Amino acid sequence: MLLIVGFALYLVPMSGMISTNSGDLTRIGWYPNNRYGNQKPNLVFQPSLVTQADAIDRHYDVMVVGDSFSLDLEKSWPNYLAANGLSVLVIGVAGDFAKPAVAADVERQITTLVQSQAFRDTPPSVFVFESIERLLKKRLVNDAKICTPLKGSDESTALAEPPVVTYRPPKEYLIKEVGMPPAGSYSEQQLTYARDFLVKNIRKVFGWKSDVVELSLRVPRFSSELPNTLLVTISDLDKEQWQDKDIHEMQCQLLRLQHAVQSNGKTLFIALPIPDKLSAYHDDLVDQSPPPGGIERLTDLRLNRPRIEKAIRSAIASGEKDVYLPNDTHFGSQGQLVTANTVLKFIDERTRRVVAPRTTPAPPKSVIEPAQ
Repeated sequence: MLLIVGFALYLVPMSGMISTNSGDLTRIGWYPNNRYGNQKPNLVFQPSLVTQADAIDRHYDVMVVGDSFSLDLEKSWPNYLAANGLSVLVIGVAGDFAKPAVAADVERQITTLVQSQAFRDTPPSVFVFESIERLLKKRLVNDAKICTPLKGSDESTALAEPPVVTYRPPKEYLIKEVGMPPAGSYSEQQLTYARDFLVKNIRKVFGWKSDVVELSLRVPRFSSELPNTLLVTISDLDKEQWQDKDIHEMQCQLLRLQHAVQSNGKTLFIALPIPDKLSAYHDDLVDQSPPPGGIERLTDLRLNRPRIEKAIRSAIASGEKDVYLPNDTHFGSQGQLVTANTVLKFIDERTRRVVAPRTTPAPPKSVIEPAQ
């Protein structure tokens, strides 16, 4: 018991994941956060500057339908859009994660949103459909119904006039640093976790395979104790099964969703597939056999898609640490910022900017509060 207690204090698993809201890969793969967790602090907005709901109820400059990359309200990239003065609504993308395919659910959700009274009366200026790369096929390819391509020329999906987005001073906020707790931190779940951690890792010795894959990088990319180690979820490898027809179906469905959203003539649709961690760091792998990214194969020029994969890869190649968190499938603060800046640039190029007159004193500039 004393050994387990000591080991529990050494691991720093549960308290680390709770305080930083990260660590999904170390959790499901049974890796210790004190070795694989980020030592560079992450950033959170306090309070969050975006609205989360299940439906639209008024006008927003930007409406995002997305997954956990958009829904982590204190850390996610939509906060940076709001910090620049845009009103932002975030809605979780439809679909039961346990189902093998949810394309019909996603299409039904977006159709329902577009046909809602609030969307018709007070449409958003920009509609962003965001999805992590590894789930694109699941969310866009309906095996029961082949996607019917749009007829006509490029104008069938284009807006006659650019939508208007209004930039207003954001409410007062703080950007706070959060980091992994020091060794010796304790939570009530720690003992149970330490016991299960030992059991799972003994099973690994005898051939048990977790849902996390550990790969080696040629250059250090993380702030963890193992900066050349890349943890990814095993589902990142599923891209190896993608065929040309799957890419065609994804592209076809995105264009149909774009047409449905933009049919009111007032809302700009943006497709935002986020590179999964394996794709983002693929160029740095020692072993290049895992499948490379598939997002760059979405090349139809009619599709409104900022090249986020290039921006993310550029940030990684520049030497920035923790663009994705070392112990998690999601972005670190730099990945959030790069995504937001890429989307903001795309919006600026395709909308008309209006700056609302200031009616209240300017809020103090946001500051970064260091981690305790």
